[in-house]
Amino acid sequence: MKLDLSVNAIEVLKRRYLLKNERGEVIESPEMMLKRVASAIASAELRYGKSMDEMREMERQFLRLMTSLQFLPNSPTLMNAGTELGQLAACFVLPVEDSMESIFDAVRNAALIHQSGGGTGFSFSRLRPRGDIVRSTGGVASGPVSFMRVFDVATEVIKQGGRRRGANMGILRVDHPDILEFIRAKEGGGYSNFNTSVAVTDEFMAAVERDEDYALVNPRTKEETKRMSARAVFEEAVTYAWKIGDPGIIFIDEINRHNPTPAVGEIEATNPCVTADTWVMTAEGPQQVSELIGRKFTAVVNGEEWASTEAGFFETGVKPVYNLKTAEGFEVRLTGDHRVMSVREMGWSRVVDLKPGDRIALGDLHRVATVEEIVPDGIERVFDAQIPGINAFDANGILVHNCGEQPLLAYESCNLGSINLSRFVERGEIEWERLGATVRLCVRFLDDVIDVNRYPLPEIEAMTKANRKIGLGVMGFAELLIKLGVAYDTEEAISTGERLMEFITGEARQCSAELGRERGSFPNFELSIWRDGYDAMRNATVTTIAPTGTIGIIANCSSGIEPIFAVAFVRNVMGGMLEINPLFERIAKEQGFYSREMVLRVAKSSSLQGVEGIPADVKRLFITALEIAPEWHVRMQAAFQRHTDNAVSKTVNLPADAPRDAVREVFLLAYKLKCKGVTVYRYGCKEGVLSLEVPRLMLEEYVRADSEYIGECRICSV
Repeated sequence: MKLDLSVNAIEVLKRRYLLKNERGEVIESPEMMLKRVASAIASAELRYGKSMDEMREMERQFLRLMTSLQFLPNSPTLMNAGTELGQLAACFVLPVEDSMESIFDAVRNAALIHQSGGGTGFSFSRLRPRGDIVRSTGGVASGPVSFMRVFDVATEVIKQGGRRRGANMGILRVDHPDILEFIRAKEGGGYSNFNTSVAVTDEFMAAVERDEDYALVNPRTKEETKRMSARAVFEEAVTYAWKIGDPGIIFIDEINRHNPTPAVGEIEATNPCVTADTWVMTAEGPQQVSELIGRKFTAVVNGEEWASTEAGFFETGVKPVYNLKTAEGFEVRLTGDHRVMSVREMGWSRVVDLKPGDRIALGDLHRVATVEEIVPDGIERVFDAQIPGINAFDANGILVHNCGEQPLLAYESCNLGSINLSRFVERGEIEWERLGATVRLCVRFLDDVIDVNRYPLPEIEAMTKANRKIGLGVMGFAELLIKLGVAYDTEEAISTGERLMEFITGEARQCSAELGRERGSFPNFELSIWRDGYDAMRNATVTTIAPTGTIGIIANCSSGIEPIFAVAFVRNVMGGMLEINPLFERIAKEQGFYSREMVLRVAKSSSLQGVEGIPADVKRLFITALEIAPEWHVRMQAAFQRHTDNAVSKTVNLPADAPRDAVREVFLLAYKLKCKGVTVYRYGCKEGVLSLEVPRLMLEEYVRADSEYIGECRICSV
């Protein structure tokens, strides 16, 4: 199949993706790159009993998939598959615990990941606040924001595989005492290698709505340090998002409600506790918590053994406790925020949120009990433990979660890939059958990536293979809508997006279930939400909507589910690249209003709306990100999120003159519509990736060009 690439795509490939020799000279073509990738990924098929002929056929299918630009995997796979480096995953989560050793281990591990082509996410919520005591030295702590600077500087000097800078996501819980410093951290241009997000809870959002105070809690002592106005903190986040584009917001409780492996790890959970008389199932038989304080033990859950940390159970304070009683006679005394496995919620639920009649999991995971009542039962000392790998234990026969201070699925990674939706429209209709077949092939491709990947750390390999998460996403959605004749900011566009993602996720899960029956389910399947509805599942998650910056350039389509940013703009990532939407130019030629003068007017304008000679229906179809009202951005994100396993990457682009109130409304609407997070960017508020200012030199080069100008510079056959 012929590989058609734009000049900009070829330039991106040369600079970042194509292999080079020791002198920095490119030594492969784009076709050779895709053959290298297809061959490396298809080799995984041999591990599952496929013959060489079957493996070669799968290699041919993978190659056709990419050569047609219907699908591209994430950048590390394109860069590294079939090479000595061999690191293929895109995103990693690293733990940052409250010790100097853990902090600098994380810095080192992040450097290794960045060097191999991946990005890293960190929660700094476990670090003690600025001014807190450091007993080992007698000094005071500098706080999580100061340590972020160490990560930022390290990232600055480490190029990913020598081809692109590392990227970090920094998160701090809204109840951390240093939350205001974190919100303001990027003012003045600091921390340029970080995006930041505040992790907010349902409880905090309720306090914002009621204009109440909330508690800031020292993560070291678990004690309240002060109270602040929730609304004031929320407004501070709004202000800085409006001013500088950071921080974003993530809705922690919404994320946890959809965690597919809740028994394996929880995201920024509360700190659950049980009483000292609780019986815990261990490898040495049932033992009470009072016997396990301060000593390492081996918990038994579902017949499997899991080692606790060296500290064993530790005291977490004096708190109100509840007695959870079941109709089958099981009962346990614990704090109200302790979480148990709820069948109704298909995941962890707080004790105080359970209702009589709810079914909860027992310690062997194959039996359930029915909640009879939950009653207050005094105030006393309570205890908890950390049990890495499962983050749960059998308490009086009931499965309960362990300490919420465990990081977000520490050391987990995910490999991503995106389907170019613009390639699946024919005669004004979506080609559902061909799209479904493509989805199934993509799932197989991404599952194979897990097996051929070379992981930067053994902990990452173990956790990744235990859950086998993949993230199949989309790009080119804006072009799909244009080809369908549907404007982005319409109800029809919202329903189209939701229907598409529901279909893609459904097909992907069906394929994952088939692969599970063929190859075996992911090892943590029995600890996942899938065990109650499926007999097998290969991957704990199958879909993610990721940003598709450079692979979108290669595929010559819009990024992710974003609307088009502009019909013509400069992308400030490769020294400045002029891009003109190829679909617009094609329509202009078909309808007879194309001219070089018209293209120049479009390039000089940030919008089609003021350009004469362009039909009104075309202007309506090519509405741009800055012309779309904020609520349509959020509603589109929510539509895709309803049918996406992981998060949906989406930026709510606002014009430069957008009022601060617009950011507030975006944050509140995103929470109301159950998005997992939201990011706002007001045009011009900082050095951007995209610019509407087209340099004069580029326009002059365009005027002098003799060859036909189509799309991003001109289409070439390579």
